[in-house]
Amino acid sequence: MERKSALQSMSRKHRYLMEDIFIAYLAMGTYLTLIGSVLPGIKAEYQISYQVGGWMMSAQQIGYLVSGIAASLIASRIGVKVTYLTFGTLAFIGLALMIVTGNPAVLLFAMLLTGLCKGCTANFGNQITSTLSNNDSSLLNLAQAFFAIGTCLAPIITVLCGASWRTAFVITIAMGVLTFLHGLRIEIGPEAFRQETNVGKPDLGFFKKSIFWICCLLLMCYLAFEASVMGWLVTFFVDSGAAAETAAQLLATALWVAVLIGRFASAWFATRFRPEHMMLVMTAGVVVCFSVMMFSHTFVPMAAATFGLGLFMAGMYGTTLGGSDNLIGQYPMCMGMFIVIPGIGSAVTQSAIGTLADQVGIRGGMYFLYVLLAILIFSTALFLRYHNKQNRE
Repeated sequence: MERKSALQSMSRKHRYLMEDIFIAYLAMGTYLTLIGSVLPGIKAEYQISYQVGGWMMSAQQIGYLVSGIAASLIASRIGVKVTYLTFGTLAFIGLALMIVTGNPAVLLFAMLLTGLCKGCTANFGNQITSTLSNNDSSLLNLAQAFFAIGTCLAPIITVLCGASWRTAFVITIAMGVLTFLHGLRIEIGPEAFRQETNVGKPDLGFFKKSIFWICCLLLMCYLAFEASVMGWLVTFFVDSGAAAETAAQLLATALWVAVLIGRFASAWFATRFRPEHMMLVMTAGVVVCFSVMMFSHTFVPMAAATFGLGLFMAGMYGTTLGGSDNLIGQYPMCMGMFIVIPGIGSAVTQSAIGTLADQVGIRGGMYFLYVLLAILIFSTALFLRYHNKQNRE
């Protein structure tokens, strides 16, 4: 009920803006997951190695972290709406480039474009949602739920298109065109997106807040983990012999259906439980489910663990932002830093998995994610300690 009241209390202009953000998140979930779903086909047709595949994923993360800062600075000069719409088209230009050529340099550039688009959509979308909802974890998780809808659509599109991954890309590009057309009517005023009034000397006071660095660690672990699972899951299942390609696509679909359910569930739980308690449960669930998935060699436990992994990691992003003491609303540059700093970890992780996979196989490469899980456990403990201290005070 609280989530519905928050949306209903908004003006018609702001509700339309939130609708556009939901649509943009849906499109973002589709193209990001689709790339991972068709990566085995791209890899086979263009004869690229695991290492090049890892570089492609890292290029996407580099674009993501660069746009965390660049998009806000560009918006201060040409306007928020123009920046939001322009960056929002880059991913679909990147998909078009991948359709026409397998040149490694062009593939890296195309993935860079998808990352720039992802970063801008996440930056602007989270800031606007946080500002209009007064940092409501429920609405932040609802926005992430639309991302999960897109992640569920991607494997379905892949299966329906069969071996023609180019057709799947064309369908997604058409989705991007519709998203752009919808966005032409939005209005983004200062009450929805607060910009720096002094670009030469932005307010960086959030760097002095311990909760900022704790949330950065949590976001780094989550974003790198999600990007790795999204980018390598189908390849992992197929190349390790754990599942045939069709079964791997079904497992990927199950994962993102679970994420979708988990995002809506997180939006509901966020109105009843504190962020630190939710994070503790989610971290424990992710560690257990990922371990079961990695060490299983039969379909049933692997499928159950994959589904559970999606449920538990679904609410991590929105819950972390909701537990950041409203730093996003207080400091315009904070959301950009929440993208840039964690993005560095994501870029390193993608490249490391590809490099390790060339040496010891894709299963060995995926073991690198246990480094992230160790950091996730540590940062969750800090998150819990910080909020317990704040509650006592």
